Amino acid sequence: MTDDIDQDAHWDAAFAKTLLGKTLLMNLTFLDDDGEISERQQFFGVVIDATEDEGIVLDLLGEHDGDTYTLPPQTSAIQAAEPGVTSLGGDKPDFVANWIIHGLPDVPEAANDDD
Repeated sequence: MTDDIDQDAHWDAAFAKTLLGKTLLMNLTFLDDDGEISERQQFFGVVIDATEDEGIVLDLLGEHDGDTYTLPPQTSAIQAAEPGVTSLGGDKPDFVANWIIHGLPDVPEAANDDD
């Protein structure tokens, strides 16, 4: 039962629906086993799907144009972008999410991969 309560605190289905078609700036900070920053990544894209089962899927823009990236189903990490916030490419997002990840970085997958 605790897992359901924890998940409910992180997933808002109504908010997830409002994300569809909106732009999201993702800031990822990766920490090594000692808690030191090993890498930082930034992605910018349009939310093309947002479900509790599959997560939040971005169609990436900019450097990773044409790739997709799937975020965990946690709308609680997403906030409206403050005025003046831009991506590294200068794009103005509708929403921003900052994540700190303990472990190795993941890379976006090509949208047309058959793997």
